[in-house]
Amino acid sequence: MKTQHRKRIGASAAALALTVMLAACSSSSPDVSGGAVSLAPVTLKAEVFDRGNAPAGAGPVDNNFWTQWIQEHFGDPNYIKLQFVAVPRNQEVDKLNLLMSTGDAPDIVFTYDTNTVHNYVKGGGLTELGPLIDKYGPNLKTFLGPEVLAYGVFNGKQYTIPAKRPLPYTQSSYIRKDWLDKLGLPVPKTTQQFYETMKAFKEKDPGQTGGKVIPYSFSSIDGTTITSPFVLIQSFVTKMPEEDRYALSTTPGTSVPEVMKPGFKEGVRFLNQMNAEGLINPDFALDKDGKSFEKAVANGYVGAFTALAAHHVLMGTGNVFDALKKNVPGAEYVAMDPFTDEEGKSPKAVYEPIGMYIMVPKSSKHAVEAIKYLDWMSKPDILFTLTNGIEGRHYTLENGIPKAIVTDEARNTFYNNSDLALVINGKDVGSRDNNVEVASLQFPSYKELAKQTILNGLKDGYTAPRFDRPIDAEIKFGKTLKAKAQEAIVKSILAKPEDFSTTFDTLTREYLKLGGQAVIDERRAAYKAMKGQAE
Repeated sequence: MKTQHRKRIGASAAALALTVMLAACSSSSPDVSGGAVSLAPVTLKAEVFDRGNAPAGAGPVDNNFWTQWIQEHFGDPNYIKLQFVAVPRNQEVDKLNLLMSTGDAPDIVFTYDTNTVHNYVKGGGLTELGPLIDKYGPNLKTFLGPEVLAYGVFNGKQYTIPAKRPLPYTQSSYIRKDWLDKLGLPVPKTTQQFYETMKAFKEKDPGQTGGKVIPYSFSSIDGTTITSPFVLIQSFVTKMPEEDRYALSTTPGTSVPEVMKPGFKEGVRFLNQMNAEGLINPDFALDKDGKSFEKAVANGYVGAFTALAAHHVLMGTGNVFDALKKNVPGAEYVAMDPFTDEEGKSPKAVYEPIGMYIMVPKSSKHAVEAIKYLDWMSKPDILFTLTNGIEGRHYTLENGIPKAIVTDEARNTFYNNSDLALVINGKDVGSRDNNVEVASLQFPSYKELAKQTILNGLKDGYTAPRFDRPIDAEIKFGKTLKAKAQEAIVKSILAKPEDFSTTFDTLTREYLKLGGQAVIDERRAAYKAMKGQAE
């Protein structure tokens, strides 16, 4: 009897252990029937950008070669069904806010907009990820490192996972080399040389445009374009105490012009002077989508401009520079970096060492699976494949550097891979030089130009100071301030020179009244609190 009793106890214990083991499987739901155990896969929903640029034979962004590859290599072995939720790139914040407010957000979401992140943190809408990363994310921690992960900490807790950005360049400047050659002029190296060159382009019209020449061009400041005059404007900003730098800078990702920085007004005044002398496009404010700018460049009317470095709109196959070559034989742009500050440096804003903020909404029931997915993605071999493709199909390896294979088949199966490699913005192949080389290889017809614009874009780069807490006034007034600051810049550039100061001062006073002063005051208080904690 005792023996039979012990056997029953042993069998019960074994059954209990099996039940506990199955219940502990976070990525599966056990279904026991007829003595057999089947694992029902968990559905993990992940956001993906829809940029509207999928090649005809590629398939939709939520079901294509790479989403299927991810399912096969991560989902299936882990009993996880990946469901990708497409969000239009140009509406990503509005769409994400809607999904978050209704509780329908995917398990993995992301944004580049810092104020949006701050809003979610303040509202308690995000899952704290620190303990989950410690337990399930060893590869993720190794790949990102403490510096990058620190950007996702708010109020002492890890609420976001920032993507790593190996090359943080943004803006770079371009100038027509054939025009310089005709006039016997060098590539400008200072702001004064740049100004004199623009005057020469206007007066002598080396491109024989018949009066259509635009020496220096950019499109609407409040548009969604790749061009910007801010590198020029920011070069006039003067040195300031650290507290002022914290108070008067803008939070990365918000794009609010830093109109209250000392010297910013003089940079806008310089553009006002250029406008009065016919050295810029007088209709820039109307060019919301940048198409007028692109057309003017393609037709050979533009002498110089500042835009995103190594950009596909300019250098990609069949785009603006190709059209220029066809329309104006012999036309050629080269890189320049002329906008110098009081110290002779050429400062320009660059990205922080991070890209987008990856988040898990508080409403998600699959935070563990989300971290496991990001951890899998962070493994060196997986990440290399996601960012470069399959060797022999999407790239060949030359001296350790992946060189893209250019075929329709490769293009159709490789167009949105970067949007699925969430933990990195760009490619990392071991060193800055190699990363620059890989980035420039995307533009085989303009490789050297692309490389130089990247190097110029990195030179003397600076990032805005970072706070370890949300700035509530910035969340509250951010959109209003962005619009008012842009209005101040545009109207000041277009004002009559004698009206410039009155225009700029009036509009910036309005900026301060609309919340700008509240942001500055709160930033000063936060800076002092941070310094107090450090001491």
